[in-house]
Amino acid sequence: MLAAAALVAVALTGCTSAAGSASCVQPGDASRLVHPSGDFASPSAHFPDPLQTTTLQKSVVEQGTGEQLVDGQLATFDATYYEGTTGTHLGSQATAMVAGGHDQFPGVQKALLCATVKSRIVVTGTATQVLGAQASSIGLTGSNTVVAVIDIHGSFLARANGAPRPAQPGMPTVVLAPNGQPGIKIPAHDAPTTLNSAVLKQGSGATIKKNDHIVVNYTAVTWNSPNVVASSSWTNGSPVLWPDTSGQSYSPPASVLAKLVGQQVGSQLIVVTPGSNATAIVIDILGIWK
Repeated sequence: MLAAAALVAVALTGCTSAAGSASCVQPGDASRLVHPSGDFASPSAHFPDPLQTTTLQKSVVEQGTGEQLVDGQLATFDATYYEGTTGTHLGSQATAMVAGGHDQFPGVQKALLCATVKSRIVVTGTATQVLGAQASSIGLTGSNTVVAVIDIHGSFLARANGAPRPAQPGMPTVVLAPNGQPGIKIPAHDAPTTLNSAVLKQGSGATIKKNDHIVVNYTAVTWNSPNVVASSSWTNGSPVLWPDTSGQSYSPPASVLAKLVGQQVGSQLIVVTPGSNATAIVIDILGIWK
């Protein structure tokens, strides 16, 4: 049976191509044959069996009124999975994944792309297309068809959307790519000896409190290697959850996390840590994990 993915699935996804480059999954004969049922957030389905397909397909059963998901954006959803040729129920999930082309449940993540929040969608495809490496762990092969019914009930920001603030003298320069990914230019002066921070964009969302779990995108560059990105969630293609950094390549110091308290969702900050490994970290606050 499929186990429910951990709520920190945000940290388990692989690399992605540039934002917006993946195409939206289209409906097909197989996805149109699936008839979902059940209340929203408790999806189920019936369909004629055997149901077989060799292509990844998505049909929108109920069009949601929320925002359309973009590549790399984190969404929360409930899903129920079936084996198509026998109708066997494989399991259910209440979890979060990013939209786009990633390694973890790749067909689900591709199907999330272009869908809108509050939608109910049907996804069909081979077990490998829909589930990726998870397929073999539950005894499925590429010849099996998987059917998924997914209710998308929430999302986090794709990038900081706050109002720009003036640059602060002496701080590293930040330039944003079209998708919001920051580039950091370290100034020529010596590494700082004290912790410093500045708001680059002022958000208007919920206020971060102590001990909140925060969904962020970040990029870090050190004074010692100013032309190399030391660590970045943007490069990995998925936001991360702080302070829970298990499995992540970068663990933010407590001093950096403290700078986030009192800030608002939608804000972008730069935090500069002092010392021999002085680092500039640009952080987009995308939401609070409840």
